[in-house]
Amino acid sequence: MDLILELIARQLGPKAALDVAREMVIWLRRDGNAPQLSPFLAHRNHLHPAVHRVQDAIAADPARDWPVEALARIACVTPRHLARLFKLHTGIGPVDYRQKLQLAQIEPLLAHRHWPMERIAEAGGFGSARDLRRVWLKQRGSPLRRAAGDAG
Repeated sequence: MDLILELIARQLGPKAALDVAREMVIWLRRDGNAPQLSPFLAHRNHLHPAVHRVQDAIAADPARDWPVEALARIACVTPRHLARLFKLHTGIGPVDYRQKLQLAQIEPLLAHRHWPMERIAEAGGFGSARDLRRVWLKQRGSPLRRAAGDAG
């Protein structure tokens, strides 16, 4: 399945591969240490259409700057009401949801040893490598570490 998804990503782009993985309910890319449920699929087992619209928007571009006001417009609710709805139906807030997707998006980039952390952080929509490390620690519970000799 990983090979098929890789071929789809090369031919049609990563969004198409993600759509296929989501439809098949499998991880887009996963190694032996990765959880079985992709963050792109986690927190989606509810029926609230406004929350799903917000999740779809974030999943389409996790690296984008997503102010809560923009997300609220997508959901057609106030920012405060969105925060309540999101937490009620997903169990987490919209910021945490986005951060989980951002980390999933940059995780494969960590294998590129010649890429500095600043470049990886920028690709993931983080303001800096320091912000990336802070979010990683918050979401994963352990510091972000790369193999010895890695850039950044």
